[in-house]
Amino acid sequence: MVAQSRRAVRSWALWTLSVPALGLVVLVDLAAIAYGFGAFSGVLSWRGIAVVLALTGSALISVEGARRVESRRRRGGALHKDLAPAWMIAAALILQPALAIIVVLLLRSWWRIRAGKCIPYRWVFSTAVCVLAVGAAHAVHKSAMDLTGGGDLGLVLSMAGGALAYLATDTLLCGLAISLIVPGSSRQDAIGDKDDLCVDATAGTLGCLLAAATLVSPWFAFIAIPITLTAQRALLLGQLETEAQTDPKTSLGRIDWWRRRTEEMLRASRTQRESMAVLLIDIDHFKQVNDRHGHLVGDEALRAVATILRSAIRTKDVIGRFGGEEFVIALPDTDLDDATVTADRLRTAVAASPLAAMCAGVLDDPDLDPDTFRLTVSIGVAVYPADGSTVDDLLLRADRAMYAAKAAGRDRVRLAADLNRHPQPATPALPRPTPADLQHR
Repeated sequence: MVAQSRRAVRSWALWTLSVPALGLVVLVDLAAIAYGFGAFSGVLSWRGIAVVLALTGSALISVEGARRVESRRRRGGALHKDLAPAWMIAAALILQPALAIIVVLLLRSWWRIRAGKCIPYRWVFSTAVCVLAVGAAHAVHKSAMDLTGGGDLGLVLSMAGGALAYLATDTLLCGLAISLIVPGSSRQDAIGDKDDLCVDATAGTLGCLLAAATLVSPWFAFIAIPITLTAQRALLLGQLETEAQTDPKTSLGRIDWWRRRTEEMLRASRTQRESMAVLLIDIDHFKQVNDRHGHLVGDEALRAVATILRSAIRTKDVIGRFGGEEFVIALPDTDLDDATVTADRLRTAVAASPLAAMCAGVLDDPDLDPDTFRLTVSIGVAVYPADGSTVDDLLLRADRAMYAAKAAGRDRVRLAADLNRHPQPATPALPRPTPADLQHR
């Protein structure tokens, strides 16, 4: 029995963490336990138990009511933002620390029961973060009340400060954990993007309003239920709009989204009299990948190339999937020389990347041979205003330049400017290709 217990402990996912990640998880868990012991040792009264029950009950109804919406919203990454912290923030602002911790433990326990399978150490860590965030919110709220004298304006400011302290503690600790547990995580992966911050702001505001209403009567907590359900659906609407603009295979923008963004950039370039470049990128012999390795490997290779391209451009550059195995990139404030350097850097990055290892890591297929599984790209470059004054003009000339790169042996960069100086009679004037046409290239 003892040997089985030891084997079970040794199999915990906790031990797979790096030393810094393990240190952070253990430190946060111990700090939350210490704070909890201190809070419960100082309990003098259980007068707020009715508020505990009201906040917990209304929170559970809201969580269950929005369950389908949150399942739809939940992304594949480690970070997920919702409005559940609103009730914990309210508890931290109006209850003793011990009672606020009880609210946290009840809500987190219900989540654990309803979630089914989860990684235990991550649940414990998330719960510990919530406990510490509640402690930070309560301390800031009380300190601000003492400083402001407890008037009406002081109450508003202290509640806002407490909510901000909760959200800051949660964001910083969870972001640090994600960056240590998931190597290569970007700042957006760790702390979220603008939409995630808006969710935090909504949760904080709702928490303050919920706390103020509950001071009048605990039953006011249940009035927040329809508000949160409506807000959750509004969050889902925003996500659906984002998904409609995103290519599901590569997570890049769809061509219609890319075109709208590029047209806006082109108008700005005209106004500011700046150059702008368009790159059209095609994966060489991509059909052979599907024929030789199967479409699953082909899809992973397509995703890998998209990741390489996206990581090798500037934040202000706009990349999209043009169709099939083709990508398109708009480079604002970029002249012909800079566009040529960028295109060659992208070509080199794809050719030098360990695509076999990237795909095998996802597909668990060690048979992918890094010596034979290599991809290259052909890139056509067109620059405004020399090669065209509209997005369609630039796409057409970049497409012709890309075909010239393929005709020259592939794994090349060709410029529309060179084709204009040296017209090639063998190449007929082509209409702008559509994504459907590109499936057969």
